[in-house]
Amino acid sequence: MRKWGVKTRVMVLALFPAITIALTLGIVFTYTQISSIQNLLHERGLSLGRQLTTASEYGVITSNRPLLLSLTNATLEEKDVRSIIILDSYHRSLVHSGPKMLSTINPAKLPKDRVVIQETDDSTLFITPIQSQPLVTDHSLDKTQPQHINADNKSNVGWVALELSHANSTVAQYQAILTSCLIIFLGIFVNWLIALKMTRGVIRPIEKVTRAVTEIKEGKLDTRVYSGGGEELMLLEAGINSMAETLSKAHNEMQHNIDQATEDLRETLETIEIQNIELDIARKEALEASRIKSEFLANMSHEIRTPLNGILGFTNLLMKGSLSQHQKDHLTTIKKSSEILLTIINDILDFSKIEAGKLILDRTPLKLREIIEDVMTMLAPTAHSKGLDLVPLIYSDVPNNVLGDPLRIKQIITNLVNNAIKFTQSGEVVLRAMLEAQKDNSIKIKISVSDTGVGLSRVQQQSLFNAFAQADASTARQYGGTGLGLVISKRLIEEMGGEIGLESELGKGSIFWFTLATEIASNASPEPTLEALSGERIVYLENQATTGLAVQHMLSNLGVHVKHVDSPSALISTVIKAQEKRKGFAVAIIGINRHLMGSNQYKQLLSELEYNRGCRTLLLTPTLDHHQHSILDIASTHLTKPVIYQRLYGTLHALVNGDTVEPKPRLAELPNPIHTLPGTTKSLAPTILAVDDNDANLKLVEVLIKELGINVVTAASGFEALTKWKLQKFDLIFMDVQMPGMDGIETTEKIRAHEKSGQRIPIIALTAHALAEEKKTLLNKGFDDYLTKPISEQQLQNVIYHRTGFQCASPELLEADNPAPQTIKPSTRARKAACVDIALCIKLAAGKNDLAEELFSMLLEHLVPDLEAIQTFFEDGDREALLERVHKLHGATRYCGVPELQETAERMEAALKQKSDNLEAHYEDLIEAIEQVLRWADYNNWQKALRNFNKHKAT
Repeated sequence: MRKWGVKTRVMVLALFPAITIALTLGIVFTYTQISSIQNLLHERGLSLGRQLTTASEYGVITSNRPLLLSLTNATLEEKDVRSIIILDSYHRSLVHSGPKMLSTINPAKLPKDRVVIQETDDSTLFITPIQSQPLVTDHSLDKTQPQHINADNKSNVGWVALELSHANSTVAQYQAILTSCLIIFLGIFVNWLIALKMTRGVIRPIEKVTRAVTEIKEGKLDTRVYSGGGEELMLLEAGINSMAETLSKAHNEMQHNIDQATEDLRETLETIEIQNIELDIARKEALEASRIKSEFLANMSHEIRTPLNGILGFTNLLMKGSLSQHQKDHLTTIKKSSEILLTIINDILDFSKIEAGKLILDRTPLKLREIIEDVMTMLAPTAHSKGLDLVPLIYSDVPNNVLGDPLRIKQIITNLVNNAIKFTQSGEVVLRAMLEAQKDNSIKIKISVSDTGVGLSRVQQQSLFNAFAQADASTARQYGGTGLGLVISKRLIEEMGGEIGLESELGKGSIFWFTLATEIASNASPEPTLEALSGERIVYLENQATTGLAVQHMLSNLGVHVKHVDSPSALISTVIKAQEKRKGFAVAIIGINRHLMGSNQYKQLLSELEYNRGCRTLLLTPTLDHHQHSILDIASTHLTKPVIYQRLYGTLHALVNGDTVEPKPRLAELPNPIHTLPGTTKSLAPTILAVDDNDANLKLVEVLIKELGINVVTAASGFEALTKWKLQKFDLIFMDVQMPGMDGIETTEKIRAHEKSGQRIPIIALTAHALAEEKKTLLNKGFDDYLTKPISEQQLQNVIYHRTGFQCASPELLEADNPAPQTIKPSTRARKAACVDIALCIKLAAGKNDLAEELFSMLLEHLVPDLEAIQTFFEDGDREALLERVHKLHGATRYCGVPELQETAERMEAALKQKSDNLEAHYEDLIEAIEQVLRWADYNNWQKALRNFNKHKAT
C-alpha cells in the first residue's frame, strides 16, 4: 500500500466502502428471499396435509376409495403438489395419485401424533397421521346427563403422504439471486463512475505540479505552475514558484562565482606549474644528494671494513698463539671493540637503506623454530656470562614452516634479545612465540621478549623507537650502542605488515613484542615425526624454573611422562623407589647453573645415578668456557642451554635406546649466502688465488687459507692476478673488488672472456660494501658469490668446501665440533640392591682393608671372562656349562661387597638348577649387574676407597 499512487488511493477509498455495503445488502436480501420461499413451501405442505387428513378420515375408516380418490385428485391440482398416497392403519396403500414418489416411505417410522417432513434435492414429503374423532354417546336420551368427549381415545386410522415439488421454489430462488446481483452490479458501477470523476479532479492538478517540478529539476528555472486546484494545491503552487525563483537567483549567482573561480584557478595553475618546475629541480637535487649519500656510505663501508678486516683477522690469529693471560685480555678487548664498530656500521647502513626505500624483503619458506633457536644459541654465551637464564618458549600450535625473510626476522629477534640481555643484570630473558590468529593459511604470530632488567619509564618509552634515541644519558654511557636497533626493527616489522610494542615499568623489567602477518608454507618439507620416545618416563631436576617449563613443554610434545623433583636427594629417592617397583626411569635430566659446575653434591648425585643405579643422565649446562669440568665426565652426555628441540630429541633417543651419543653443535650461520655446487669431497688440497691491493688483508687471507692446509697464491693487483691466472691453473679465486688500475670487476670480466667452454672457475668477491645493490651488481658481473669483509676462518672454510668439495682439516675446529663419541647402555629399569658396598667389602674381609682390596681385585679380573663365557653358553644353550660358570661367579660374590651381582647370580643359579624355562629375564639382569660393576670400577678409585675406609670411619 505504501507504493500506491494518489489515483489508486482515491479509487480505493471511493469504491471499497460502496462495494462492501452493496455486497452485504445483496447477501442479506438474497438469504431472506430464499428462506421465505422455503418457509412458504413448508407451510403450504403442512396446511394441505391437515386439510387432507381431516377430509379423508371417514373415507379411510370406511375404506371408501372413490371418495379418497376424488379428494387426492382435487389436492393434486394445488400448486407444487406432485404425488399423494393414503395409507390405512395396516400401512396398506388405499389411494395413490400422481407419479411415483421420490422419497421412500418406511412403514416402521410412520408417525403417530405428529407430522414428519422428509426432504430431498427435488421434493419434500409430508407424512401426516389420520386420527379418528371420539363418538358422542346418548344415555337414554336423557338430556340432563352431561356429555363427555374423551380426547385420549383418539387412534390412528391411517396416514396421508403428500409430496411437494421444488421446481417452482428453485426457480423463485434463482430469480431472487439474479435480482440481487443486478442491483449490486448497478450500484458498484454507479459508484465507480462517481469515483472516477472525483479522481480526475484531484489527479490532474497534481500532474501539472509534477510536470512543473520535473522541468525545474531539468534546469528550466523560469517554469511556473498554475493548476487551478483547491486551496491546498494553491499553497503548494506558491511554494514551488517561490522555490523556482530562489533557485534561479542562486543559479545566476553561482554561475558568476564559477566564472570568478575559473579565473582564479587559471592563475593558480600557472603558479603550480612554476612550483612544479622548482620541485622537479629540487627532486633532481635530492636524487643527486641521495646518490652522493649512497656513494659516501659505500665508500665509508669500504674504507672502514678494510682495516677492520685486518684488525679482526690478525687479532684472531694472535689469540691462537701462546700468550699470557694479560695479553689475551688485551686482544679480547681489541676484538670486542672491533665487533662493536662493525655492528655500528651495519646498523647505519641498514637504517640508510630503509630511509632510502631500497630495502627489499624476501618471501621464502623458513623454519621459525630453527631461527629462534639459532638466535638464542648465538646469544647464550653473553647471557650465561652474566648469570642470566635465557629461555625460548615456542607454543605447540605455532606453525614451523612459514613464509618470510629469514635474515630480517633473525635480525629483529637478535636486536630484541640482545637488548634485553644488555639491560638485565640478574634473572632471566624469555622469548615466547605464540599463535595469535589464523584464517585458512593466513596466520598471525606474536613473538615477545621479556626480561627482569632495569625497565623503562613512560617518558623513555615514548622516544624509544626514534632513531639514535636511548633511554637517557646515564644509560647511554653505561650500556653504549647507536640507538638504531629498535628503530630498524620497527621499520622492518612494518615493512612485513606487522606491529611492534612494549610493556615496561621502571625497575620491574620490560616486554618487547612484535607480530608477524604471514602464511603457512604449503610447499615446505614436512616436519619429521618424533614419536620414538612416546610413553617413556623421565625424572627431571632443574634449578631455573623457566628453563624447566620450556624443557617440560618440549618433552610433553614428544609424548614423554616427566616426573619433577626439587632436590638431589629427592631425585635419588625417586629413582630408587621406581627401580624397586621395576618401573625405573629411562633418563634423569639434571639442569645446573654455572656456580654448580664444581659442586661435590651434584658430582655424587651423577656418580650414584650412573654407576650405582644404572640410570643414564643428561646434564643441562650453561655455556662452558675452555676449562675442562670434571662433572661432564660423570654424566652420560650434556647439552648446553638453551635446549634445542631436535638436539634434545636426538640425545634422548640415543640415551633411551643405548646408541652412540655424538653431540654435533649446529654450525654458525654465515652472514652471506653460500651456494652449494654438486660434487664429491676432494681428497687433494685445491690451489687458490687470493687477490687484494691491501697488504694487511692479503696477508690475512693468505695466513687463514694456509692454516686450513691449502695451497694459496697471492696477487696485489688485477694485472698481476690476470697474469698468474694465465700461467697457472687455480681451483678457486678470492677477488677484491675495489683496486686501483684494473679493479676486481674488470679482472673478472677478462677472466670470463678468456675461459674455455666447460672450465668455469669459481670467483668469490671480497668486498667491504654491504649494500644490496652492490651485491646484486657483483653477481651480474660474473662473480659466483661474495664475502663481506671482515671475513673469518669459518667463512673461508665453508666457501672452500662448497666450491671445491675439499674438507678442510682444521684440528681445532674438528676437536671443538666433533667430540669423541661415547657408547652407552640404556638405563636399568629394576634394581633392589646397591652395585658396590665398600663397608660390606671390609666386613666380608674380616675388617682387613688389604684383603678386601685383593678379593675385589680378583673378582674384577674374572668378571670379563665370566661375562664372555656366560654370554656364549647362554647363546649356545649349554645349560650345564652355564650353571657351572654362574655357580663359580656366585661363590666369588660371596666374599665381595657386590649385593646386586650376588642376588642376580643366586637367582640365575637357582633357575638353572630348577630347570626353569624362563631364563631370559634372569640372564639379562645378571649381564646388566656384571657390566654395572665393571663400569663402577672404571669410574671410581675403589683402591683408595677400600684402603681409607676405616680411617674415614674413625674420623
